[in-house]
Amino acid sequence: MRLRHVAPIVLLSLFAVLLAACSSGPTPPQDLLLGPEDFPNTVVTETNQEDGETNLDEPAVQVELTNPDFTLLESLVLFADEDIAFTILAGIKQDQISQGVTPEPMEGFEDNSGVLSEKLHGEDASTLFFVEGRALVRITLSGDEQADNVWVFARLARKKSGS
Repeated sequence: MRLRHVAPIVLLSLFAVLLAACSSGPTPPQDLLLGPEDFPNTVVTETNQEDGETNLDEPAVQVELTNPDFTLLESLVLFADEDIAFTILAGIKQDQISQGVTPEPMEGFEDNSGVLSEKLHGEDASTLFFVEGRALVRITLSGDEQADNVWVFARLARKKSGS
C-alpha cells in the first residue's frame, strides 16, 4: 500500500532534478576565458575584463591578466557555429600571409593564424588566433620568450574554452 504513495513522489523528484539540469543553459562566454584561478602556482591578477558583442551581435569577451613575468590578453568571440569561426580565421590567415606571416601547424593547433609580432602596452608581444568549437580565440602575450610561451597559454585557453 505504501509503495503506491512513494512512486509518485520519486517520479516528481526525478522530474524536478532533470528540469533543473536541462535549464542551466549554455556556459556564459566570460566563463570560457582564463582567470587567476587557472594559474594555481603563481600570483596572477585580472586587470581588466570586458563583455560585449560584435557588430553582428555575437557575444565577445576579453580579459587581461598580469603577473611580474607576463601580460596576457585573451579575447573570445562566440559564433553560431564553428564553420563561421573557421571562415573568420581563414580571413585573418589571408591577411597575415599577405604580411609575410606563415601559419605553421602546431600539435593541437593545426589550423591557426601563425604567431604575429605586436606590441602590448609598449612591450614586444606575440599574438595567435585559433578556433575552439564555435569560439574564435585570440591570445596576445608579452614577457620573456613570449613567442614560444604563447603556445603554452594557447593550450591553457583551449582547454578552458573547450570545457
